[in-house]
Amino acid sequence: MASLVRKLFSVTTVTIRRTNVRLASSKSDAKKKEEEKKVSKEQLEDIKKNIVVEKFGGITTLNIDRQKSRNSLDEATLREMSEAINTFDKDPEAKVLVFNGEGGSFCSGFDLDEVGEKGYQNFIDAGSRLLRRPLCDKPTIAAVTGYAVGEGFELALACDLRIIEDTAVLGCLGRRFGAPQSLYGGRRLTSLIGLSRALDLLITGRPISGTEAHALGLSCKLTATGTALGEAIKLAKSLTKFPQNALIMDKLAAVNSQLNPNSEESMRDEAIMNSLLGSALEDLNEGIKKFQGGIGKHGKFYKLTEVPLKDWELEESFEEIVIKDDEGKDDKKKS
Repeated sequence: MASLVRKLFSVTTVTIRRTNVRLASSKSDAKKKEEEKKVSKEQLEDIKKNIVVEKFGGITTLNIDRQKSRNSLDEATLREMSEAINTFDKDPEAKVLVFNGEGGSFCSGFDLDEVGEKGYQNFIDAGSRLLRRPLCDKPTIAAVTGYAVGEGFELALACDLRIIEDTAVLGCLGRRFGAPQSLYGGRRLTSLIGLSRALDLLITGRPISGTEAHALGLSCKLTATGTALGEAIKLAKSLTKFPQNALIMDKLAAVNSQLNPNSEESMRDEAIMNSLLGSALEDLNEGIKKFQGGIGKHGKFYKLTEVPLKDWELEESFEEIVIKDDEGKDDKKKS
């Protein structure tokens, strides 16, 4: 390009003038393109800051990354989260979805500043994917650390299982601002801990610690500060070894009985369960063969899948046997 410009400048005066105009125009166009690229690059960076999705075999982690606002949910984050959940749903290799919040907090609910700016209904529309009951057909786990309040509390309730740190803070803190439970939080909370306890939290809006949440029955495991994500992934890994069709069938039956009685969603869930029946029976037949071979007997939940032996386990080993004769002499043999 530089040599071309030098050649153009070596022509007549008229050509120079025309070239100057063209150069100015091309520079202007180039500048606009640079600005457009810069904007698109900034938008991509924003997306990465809002949601970080990672895959570990059959486990997918969805990490909310808006640490400056304790991982509050703005409209863009809700849409990105919905897209990530849909991608997980469609991925045949993905088996368990783990929700996590970066920087020490799970999620502090809707970004109230943006709610005031854009309106509450826009947030409900952006987060409509989170209204589905269950959130996913496949298992979901919430790794609850720090603050899980408002819609963040509801997101944790929407998951099938919750690993909660003892120092976590949970609750319907939107009660202070007149914010209703936007993601079926009231119904989900009631189905999990019963009407009386749910009304206590819903009406008073009082925060509870992770320890109290566990006592109420909201968590499948209470863990120490800083360990929720690790424990959640460990739990997710243990779920991936099971035949998935029967697992999903039983999960949908349980959720449907509590959250979707006599509804169109209930009929949809029944159809999904029936569609999985054939595959579940195939898995069951394989499971029977494993059981008959001794795997999983006596209530064992470990070594349910075949794990290839490591190199050191394949090395030859010798066992030394010492046999004493009548005279007391040692006769060593190797086997």
